[in-house]
Amino acid sequence: MDFREVIRKNNFRTKLVIISYIVIMLLVGLLADTATHPDPYLDFAMNMWAFVTLAQTPVATFIILGLTLIGLIYIHYRGHKLMLAGMNAKQLSPDGELNPQERQLCNIIEELSLSASLGYIPRLYILDTDEPNAFAAGWSAQNALVGVTRGLLENLNRQEVQAVLAHEVGHIIHGDSKLTLYVGILANVILTVTNIFSQLFIGFSGRGRNDAANKARALLMLLNFLLPWITQILYFYLSRTREYMADAAAVELTQDNQAMISALRKISGQHETNQYEHQSTGQAYRKAAYIFNKGDSVFSTHPSIENRIAALEGRKTL
Repeated sequence: MDFREVIRKNNFRTKLVIISYIVIMLLVGLLADTATHPDPYLDFAMNMWAFVTLAQTPVATFIILGLTLIGLIYIHYRGHKLMLAGMNAKQLSPDGELNPQERQLCNIIEELSLSASLGYIPRLYILDTDEPNAFAAGWSAQNALVGVTRGLLENLNRQEVQAVLAHEVGHIIHGDSKLTLYVGILANVILTVTNIFSQLFIGFSGRGRNDAANKARALLMLLNFLLPWITQILYFYLSRTREYMADAAAVELTQDNQAMISALRKISGQHETNQYEHQSTGQAYRKAAYIFNKGDSVFSTHPSIENRIAALEGRKTL
């Protein structure tokens, strides 16, 4: 299997998802503009077009875009810190006192960073939990980090740990943490604005003075029910494609698909025989970022282990 082709295809799918979110956001904004200040001499379609072409000022659309921009700026500088919230973890420093297992971990992350030509080494944390898992956050020398659990280190051998860390470095290379945080902002702005306007317009649809405004209000109320499903399905689809990409990156960096396959089987087996609780705020943010989470459905953040292994073995076309 050409894993670079896997990455290329999934990058294209990512672009389609992002475009879908932007189109939905603009649609909500234009409907809000048509619902609140339509031209009384134009019908619904012509009003929408007037706002698109800026023949009329799309105030609501500009407000939505402004809120989105503020959210994206905040996430860009502060979002990675959410991944550390509530985490009982030890940061490993190559210059500090480390046991042999911790020293090996630092060596692996350094080797992978060099192989990936990152130009920096992500900060490394060990989480004090029996759950076998790992996650990555950040996308630059200022915020990139990788966390692994004690449970993962105790259950995997060196080659398997290396494959898992390569998967996480793959997430950093592709900017997955930034991407999912940005998409989260887009989704939240879309849902919040749609909900606010639909609540304001309840009881007014069909009774206003303008037919175009009534149609826009009715559509916003309909979208208030549909968009939570649509945005979540798009988000989960995006997350699943990024997991395939990180698996492909792990193989590219290690030149070994068997270690990744073995690691996934062991991690999955531990989760099948044990129940692990995610209670803290940080755990909620990290859940989708972990290397393992049960799938596979349109509402899963991860593909199933069977599908991931089939892709790694070249038996599944992505």
